[in-house]
Amino acid sequence: MSNLFVADVGVERFNKDHQRLLFYVQEFNRLSDRFAEREAEEDEWDQLDSIFKRFDKYTQIHFKAEEELMRAYDYPQLEEHLKQHADLIDTLHRLREQIESRQAGRFTEVKAFLAKWLLEHINDHDVRYSAFFQEKGVD
Repeated sequence: MSNLFVADVGVERFNKDHQRLLFYVQEFNRLSDRFAEREAEEDEWDQLDSIFKRFDKYTQIHFKAEEELMRAYDYPQLEEHLKQHADLIDTLHRLREQIESRQAGRFTEVKAFLAKWLLEHINDHDVRYSAFFQEKGVD
């Protein structure tokens, strides 16, 4: 997971956001990998909860900023992007419930989803707006 690559999307703030989200995913994975080796202590569950909550919250902050910029410049694929964001938020809430159930066996699904989202959403869908915003002079 440490070799995940998130592409440059042409908007510096969003690049920084993506790096921060990547950090949260890597930290979540690092902590959850411990649970494959031994039973988790309650404070470790608290750490995992905290990381996931920060990831969830920051994702929403990031999405809001992306959506505001897209609206401001009449991004032609806004509706598709909004749907992807809404679907991700719904999935994050479902995954958060799994984490709160304290079943370490569920982490495989959570980790797989987070990695897939980083690779597909950012490196495919977000990269699509790069040229659009560069053309508009947004950096």
